[in-house]
Amino acid sequence: MRVTASHIVNWASTQAKEAQTDLPRWVRRLCFDPETTRQLSFPAGDSTYVPGWDGTLFSERGNAWVPSGASRWEIGCDQNVLGKANGDYQKRTEQISEAERSACTFVFVTPRRWAKKLDWVAEQCNKEEWAGVRAYDADDLEQWLEQKPAVALQFAEELGLSGWGVVSLSRYWDSWARQCRPPITPEALFMDRTQVFEALGEKIQTTNTSSSSAHPLVIRADSVEEAVAFTVAMVMASRDLQDHAMVVTEPQGWRYVEANPQLRIAIAARTETALNPIFRDKLRVIVPHATGDLVGKPEGDELVLERPNIYEFEKALIAIGMEESDAKRYALSTGRSWTVLRRQRALNPAIQHPPWLLTPQSASLPLLCLLGAWSADTAADRQVAERLAARPYEEIERDLRQLAQLDDAPVLNIGAVWKAKSPLELLDQCGNRITSGQLDRFLAIAREMLSTPDPQLELPEDHRWMAQVHGKVHPHSGLLFESICDSLMKLAVRGSEQVGLKALDIEERVSRLIHELLDKADGQRWLSLASYLPTLAEAAPDDFLRVVQSSLRMPDAPVTRLISENSDSGFGGRCWHSGLLWALETLSWAPRRLAPVALILAQLSHVPMRGNWGNKPSGSLFGLFRSWLPQTAASLPERIKVLNLLIDRDAEAAFRVLRKIAAGGQQAAFPAHRPKWREDDAGAGRGVTYDEMHEMLDFAKRKLLQLSEGNASRIVSLLQKTTLRDIEELSRVLALIKPFTLPTAKDEDREIIRIALRQIIHWHRNYDDAPANELDEWLSPAEASYELLAPQGLVTRHRWLFDSHWLELPSRDRDDDSWERGNAITQRRISALTEIYQAQCMVGIENLIRVCAEPSTVGATLARVVWDDIFWPEWITTKGEDFSTGMPMSLCIAGFLQTLPASVSGELLQAVIGLSKQDAGRPEKLARALALATPNQETWQLVEACGPEVSAAYWHGVRLYARGDDKELKFVLERLLVAKRPLSALQYCQYSLEQTDPTQLFSALQQLLHGEVEEGLQLESWHLEKMLGRLEESGEIDRMALIQLEFGLFPFLRYGREVKANALYEGVMSEPELFKELICLLYKPEHGDREEPTEASKAAAERAWSILHCCKRLPGTQPDESINVDIFDKFIKEVRDLCRVADRPTMCDQTLGQILAHAPADEDGTWPFAPVRELLDSPDLEEMRSGFCIGTLNKRGATSRSPWDGGDQERTLATYFHDQARRVQYSHPFVATMLEGIAKSYESHGKREDIEANLRKESF
Repeated sequence: MRVTASHIVNWASTQAKEAQTDLPRWVRRLCFDPETTRQLSFPAGDSTYVPGWDGTLFSERGNAWVPSGASRWEIGCDQNVLGKANGDYQKRTEQISEAERSACTFVFVTPRRWAKKLDWVAEQCNKEEWAGVRAYDADDLEQWLEQKPAVALQFAEELGLSGWGVVSLSRYWDSWARQCRPPITPEALFMDRTQVFEALGEKIQTTNTSSSSAHPLVIRADSVEEAVAFTVAMVMASRDLQDHAMVVTEPQGWRYVEANPQLRIAIAARTETALNPIFRDKLRVIVPHATGDLVGKPEGDELVLERPNIYEFEKALIAIGMEESDAKRYALSTGRSWTVLRRQRALNPAIQHPPWLLTPQSASLPLLCLLGAWSADTAADRQVAERLAARPYEEIERDLRQLAQLDDAPVLNIGAVWKAKSPLELLDQCGNRITSGQLDRFLAIAREMLSTPDPQLELPEDHRWMAQVHGKVHPHSGLLFESICDSLMKLAVRGSEQVGLKALDIEERVSRLIHELLDKADGQRWLSLASYLPTLAEAAPDDFLRVVQSSLRMPDAPVTRLISENSDSGFGGRCWHSGLLWALETLSWAPRRLAPVALILAQLSHVPMRGNWGNKPSGSLFGLFRSWLPQTAASLPERIKVLNLLIDRDAEAAFRVLRKIAAGGQQAAFPAHRPKWREDDAGAGRGVTYDEMHEMLDFAKRKLLQLSEGNASRIVSLLQKTTLRDIEELSRVLALIKPFTLPTAKDEDREIIRIALRQIIHWHRNYDDAPANELDEWLSPAEASYELLAPQGLVTRHRWLFDSHWLELPSRDRDDDSWERGNAITQRRISALTEIYQAQCMVGIENLIRVCAEPSTVGATLARVVWDDIFWPEWITTKGEDFSTGMPMSLCIAGFLQTLPASVSGELLQAVIGLSKQDAGRPEKLARALALATPNQETWQLVEACGPEVSAAYWHGVRLYARGDDKELKFVLERLLVAKRPLSALQYCQYSLEQTDPTQLFSALQQLLHGEVEEGLQLESWHLEKMLGRLEESGEIDRMALIQLEFGLFPFLRYGREVKANALYEGVMSEPELFKELICLLYKPEHGDREEPTEASKAAAERAWSILHCCKRLPGTQPDESINVDIFDKFIKEVRDLCRVADRPTMCDQTLGQILAHAPADEDGTWPFAPVRELLDSPDLEEMRSGFCIGTLNKRGATSRSPWDGGDQERTLATYFHDQARRVQYSHPFVATMLEGIAKSYESHGKREDIEANLRKESF
């Protein structure tokens, strides 16, 4: 039915108020033309009451209704049309200047019939007061609407008219989006779909500017309705398109489209509606399809509307008004599907029951509901499905494939994986169809699978990351394990809502199963189930807490194996206990479970842990009580009660929590694990009020003071967190210190507190910008306490001066230069040593040497004191004992000797040597004593004077870290090489390679190659690369000797530096005999008897493989990187001939092929370059082409991508290789076929990446 003038008049008469506010909006839409309109303003709705013109417009060309250029519009719904028109005309003529009127057209619009309209227009035009005058009544509006069918359709719907088999975009959107609570917004529907949004707009715009398409544009989505809704929302978002589009709801609607050539977009409401659409120039027909419906796939363009990732879907739900915790749960439970969400939150009960429930194939849905997901590639998974369904797997798969092709399909097929799209919805829809037999079989399967030990635990800890390689994996897929645990959880949480499942005591049976699995479980069972503990805990919270508590009470506390089993947090390490922590965090959201969880975490926090793991029981425990972001739904009074309980049961753990709570400054927090299906966390964990935060802080501070009484270590913790400007807080902490100033206090406790005070005083005196008088007020009480805490024992009192080379003094030294600060520290140390010496003689000094952290500082200070009653050579000889490296007394003597002036040190060493000869001391002991002196020419002369035995022992043990002049460098390297210490020699010269004699450097590397190693020393591959470069550039080393050296040192070149063995690769790729030798080392002959490899031959084979695998140099490569084709061809031929004689032709060709994969491209971009193409196109070189493919794939290396990116990278590479194949398909057909094979390999890889990405999107 079309809109007639009578309809418009009746609307104005019966709905006068709506007509007055809405008519400007309809006129605005009728006027707008994206190609010609440059200015448009027609206020509608409440804005019609604002003074001013009813409409202003500027059109570059105009049309039958819109004047060209500027126009001013008045719209009136009054019954007295003539009076309204005259009044508006006269008022506007008087208000507007003549200059403006001469450039504008005056237009009057009424929704009523006006018989004398033309007479009025003629009368006003004769006055020549405006550039032009026009008037439109209901008859004109009827004709105008005929030219704007999309606007007319929406206007007709508002008038209550329908019947064409079409609906407007706004009507369709409202009927789809508002069936959900809260309503879905276009912006939410677009989230994570920007690419499809832009592509759809581009395709529509392309159609509108080009000739017609004989095929529709297909939009695939979860459901047909969602595809239509997305398209409608996208078109509505475009002002240029919205007035030229509509939705065809019935086949007869195409007649309306055909009768209105102004329409540019026709959207079919259902797939079957578009069986016989119309096509014409500049009309884009859009047809929706369900994602799984691939039957009768139409030709033409297609866009696939993927479900958004879970994080974007969660954001979208929050944006439409959901609470955050609800949004997260719905994002999980709906499978990120707007169609499922709309059904679960539907206002209309009819929408809540999907059509697929009535299909014959729905008999397989209970199986899918219970298992959740499995991999058809895994035989054990298929057997589980057969056992549970009591049907052959072929029948099950047939049902699932048909279900997957339905609109709004409940099942997903991702590669070989079958998965319920929305597991929770499937339980709601099919829970009552699950029989008692199916449930019995499911629980039996779950018990069997979860009771099986994890095979990887049979391997040593450092081999478990290679469990797949060793075949130590479960026969069932990890997917099935996760899904079965998830099914147990959803059955326990939501199963009781189903009448049938409730009658089967589902919640009790699941709890009993989990209790049986974990009660009195050994460590192996806990480790085997480590990944599934959060799910099992949520399925049976109370039983889970009971079994954990019971396990902690057992003599060996098996559950703690999850912590003790942890390896280091490096590569291959695994954090076994993270699942347990997440499980406990999940349960702690419920206030009634907060106390048992806190006590368990406190117990676990005492278990020693290896590695630097961020996930720690202490961290989870603190997260429950964090003042500003507690990760529990318990109220503040409830949290305080639990903290008091924790203080009573485990004061040490409670103190650590309270200390973190009371800590000042900025803090970061990570959210705790939340329940997946339970609603214990609803509305919680997002922050608290300032009042609540400060109340928790005050409580923590009070309790910290109580717990710190009489405990020096805890007082230190408080001092480190105390703000000195808070006089009241500082006075409380200092009051705790007072008992430690009494004579009965232990010196150790005094010193612990004194160290903390000293650090605080130093920082504030030097780095606090407060005025000096304020600092004095704050610091004076702390400084007084510091002095009172001085230990009674002299050694303990002064030890801190010798615990570090650079001290933080309890005074201001910020304004001093480095010399002044160093001198102040030295004077304090001299005074301390003098005081100790005067009271306790050298016995006290020796005690200090034994207990301080830096004995060398004691020695350096002794070198500056003047005590005439000590014969230092005798003291050194006597107290040095055997001068063992690293011993406190040896470190002290080293500091002493190296601080003395050179002349004094020399005389002292002469005396030591003399005493050593008198005692007939061992040469090794004297050498160790001399090694403590400064390593310089003077010392080395003394060493040489002591004879060859002492010299040999000295150079065998001395540690050298710096070099002098070139003469000294050569001398030291010579001595170190004689002592067979190549690593020390190489480290000594590694920063002076240009000054190092190449022959000495070569000798050191040769020694290293022959196994001369030193404990605690290693050579970095970066330095080795530079050393080899120095040898190659020097030209002083024989080429073959250098090749052999680089061959031997090749394992030391790591991290991509293997290619820096230039001499080796130049030799290998220019000497066919060398290449053949590597092939023979690596591969056995193809015929005849094969000997068992020895350890030596295995090592040689590994090195040969590394060299050939890392080779990127082509034969014939010249110094300027160009390639001599003649040398290239000759090398290939000779190598193949030699390897054929050595009975290794196949692996020779494959290895050459892998190296040739590093060939450059021609100048025009064709790859590989011409000589390699000519070689590889030989029909009999199939093995070389195979090696080339392997090398091409291998040289790509590691890749990185977003978890949800899929195989886009691989498809880009496939396109590149397809292009290369097309370039050479007529000149080099075998090479083209090879390149096509590489492209197809990348396409297959891309599909695998797509499958992995889709599985990750599904949380697997």
